[in-house]
Amino acid sequence: MSTTRLEFHPLTYVPERDGVTVGRIDAASFAVLPEDGVALLRRLADGMPVGEAEQWYRRTFGEPVDMDDFVDTLRELGFIRADGEPPARPPEVRFRRLGRAAFSPLAWAAYALIVIAAAVAMVSRPELRPHARNVFFVPSLLAVQLGLALCQSPGILWHEWYHLLAARRLGLPTKMRVGRRLYYAVVETELDALLTVPARQRYLPMLAGLLADAVLFGALVLVAWAGLSDGLSWPGRLALAVAYTVLLRMSWQFYVFLRTDLYYVATTALGCTNLHEVSRAWLRDRFAWLPWVRPSEEPQDDWSPRDRQLAPWFALITCGGVVALLVTVTLWTAPLVLEFASRVVSALVNGSPTGPGFWDSIGSLLLVAFEIVLLPLLAGRTRRRAAPAPDPATAG
Repeated sequence: MSTTRLEFHPLTYVPERDGVTVGRIDAASFAVLPEDGVALLRRLADGMPVGEAEQWYRRTFGEPVDMDDFVDTLRELGFIRADGEPPARPPEVRFRRLGRAAFSPLAWAAYALIVIAAAVAMVSRPELRPHARNVFFVPSLLAVQLGLALCQSPGILWHEWYHLLAARRLGLPTKMRVGRRLYYAVVETELDALLTVPARQRYLPMLAGLLADAVLFGALVLVAWAGLSDGLSWPGRLALAVAYTVLLRMSWQFYVFLRTDLYYVATTALGCTNLHEVSRAWLRDRFAWLPWVRPSEEPQDDWSPRDRQLAPWFALITCGGVVALLVTVTLWTAPLVLEFASRVVSALVNGSPTGPGFWDSIGSLLLVAFEIVLLPLLAGRTRRRAAPAPDPATAG
């Protein structure tokens, strides 16, 4: 019998529907273990020798355990301290006080006041209501595109900043990083540390970005309202243009099949761990008879019982979500495209080659072509160059 005692880093234990999430917060390493596995881990963490813990498990649960495999798994997760390695220190959490202030009763009252005031303004003044024409805040299409592009980054950063503050107020070491979606650089907030707190405490950090967008939308409407006299001022028109794009981003959060913020809210409420991947695999297996659909290659042994149970229902939501996406794009995005196309055609057909409107439309079209044609091509070449070369020993 092995008398080895293992040394562990500080671990967190959070009960879930299908087990217990065990994590090491400083290393962002987490695993969902069954109750018997957690009980064995706790014995080892309390200093029980490995051989004695193995015998304890056999007596308690009436079956043997592959102790070597279990310990190897704990090492891979980084839970076990190496010889001479000091215990991990809790990570430093900055902005915790600011996070508490951002979600204090006074702050919530201010948020509610901004949103209610904006709603009152839109009811009383129709020109403040969201409309595709608001996006064209100046006659120059090129200026519209560049101006909105410059305003998007601060808006996205504001959204992610509130995710971070909501988690930091709980003392969690969340952080923002620059990632990439398609060929665009985006700022994302890593919220893995939420797995160290109970589910009820995870909702606000997940929804904080949507709250920030609502407050930003309301504030922009109020800026436009404040500048109203005989008509909208230039800053007011810009504010409404940005507000429309904020509203678009808020609507996208409801496409839960794209793993938006609301997807993680839903999976937390339902007690799921990987519902998106399981649902995709379920759909692939059901439609594998189609020539363009490949059967899933996901290891189904890793699926949680809750994910298996809800996968068919979420698959229906996925299919319905695609329809909803098409409908909202038709109602919100298509008017933008049509208005843009109408202005471009009018400037090119009716304008003079020596006039500013003609060349503004040409520059605008070139910018669109750069975004939807050239950027994807450049991104594809970059990915191909970054892809590892095939191993000569395995290449066919």
